[in-house]
Amino acid sequence: MARFLHVADIHLGYQQYGLSERFDDFSKVFIHLVSEALSRDVDFVLLAGDLFHKRTVNPLAMRVAVAGLETLRDAGVPVLAVEGNHEKAYYRDQYSWLEFLDAMEYLQLLNPAFDEGRAILTPHGEGGGAYTDVADGIRVYGLKYYGASTSKALTSFIEALDSVDDSGVTYTILMMHAGLEGQLAHTGRLRMSDLAPLRGAIDYVALGHIHKPYAVNDWIFNPGSPETCSIQEARMWPNRGAYVVEIHPGDDPPHRIQRFVPERRPFHRLEVEVDALTSPQAVYDYVDTLIARKDAAFRSERAPVIEVLLTGILPFNRYELDLNAIQAKVDRAWDPLTVRVQSQISPAEFEIDVDTEASRTELEHTVIQQLIERDQRYRADAEAWTDGARRLKELVLSGGAPEAVVNHLRQLREEIGDGVADDDAMEGG
Repeated sequence: MARFLHVADIHLGYQQYGLSERFDDFSKVFIHLVSEALSRDVDFVLLAGDLFHKRTVNPLAMRVAVAGLETLRDAGVPVLAVEGNHEKAYYRDQYSWLEFLDAMEYLQLLNPAFDEGRAILTPHGEGGGAYTDVADGIRVYGLKYYGASTSKALTSFIEALDSVDDSGVTYTILMMHAGLEGQLAHTGRLRMSDLAPLRGAIDYVALGHIHKPYAVNDWIFNPGSPETCSIQEARMWPNRGAYVVEIHPGDDPPHRIQRFVPERRPFHRLEVEVDALTSPQAVYDYVDTLIARKDAAFRSERAPVIEVLLTGILPFNRYELDLNAIQAKVDRAWDPLTVRVQSQISPAEFEIDVDTEASRTELEHTVIQQLIERDQRYRADAEAWTDGARRLKELVLSGGAPEAVVNHLRQLREEIGDGVADDDAMEGG
């Protein structure tokens, strides 16, 4: 039995938000992964791309990378890697930093050579190579990031695979830096149909690139980013990290997978919908309510990153709202590493979307309805309120008595006003 660690998207050198502490966080998670590899007694490590955050590597980030890779090398644990999109050389003929680490024997960088579009699969040596044999009967192939050419590169790889001598090989891994279709909107150069011909030849497809963790058919695996590159990652995919894989040739499936989540800085979001908050003070009070509600959950030994997200249509002048006051409230509550106040609110003033060919009556109806729809309390019944407002206007212009106007408003409230009361109650909850 052999065991390996599968990681990707470490992004060493990322100084998120311009903070040195976040630079350190990405370094710490890499060193933590190295420690896990040793403590779990793995035979080798797969690094499926984006060890670094930028193609031009910060010297301190390189120092951390070398320290971790050297620790593994000294322990006799080979690191097999492919090049990701963040670290590829700027030009085709330029030497990349991963090639440098390969030359210094800190890792083995895997990728086929291509001759007029034909993949050449040779074992890794001094000049690189497409695959390496590790442990007994275990072979690992690698394909770097190819972007829009992923399908073409993989097809060439598959065509060349039949000509490679695999005698004595009992378990085969293909490592790629590519996003699988269907896992994330607008991302996925790698199609299931591209991989299908490999189903009998490859036992484990090791991916990187998408920061979401996922596994497909107990065959395709993507561990996700071990440290947090965006607040969305923290909210949507808390179980990102790494896979520890035990190989059992002949079993069905021929491996046992264990996911683990490394220690990392907590990220939290406070969401503030402003539609029903009719003054700046109402917004500040609502933030205080959220702070009291989230207090225990947001407290941690490690100072968190907190985002305050303001959404909706602001029912007062946006310049009256002091975002610094909101940030100060969160700072006082939790003393976080940083507070990011993000505003996605729309002002009360906005351009009405109308049909220039419409009649005066149609224009009036559209304008009134869109104005009513700005307020969340009335949005669900905007059409009914629009009709009521137009009837009210006609009643006033025709000289209707004040009592008739009041009765009309009461009738509107009876017909559709209860829904407004329900919405108010939900906002208060």
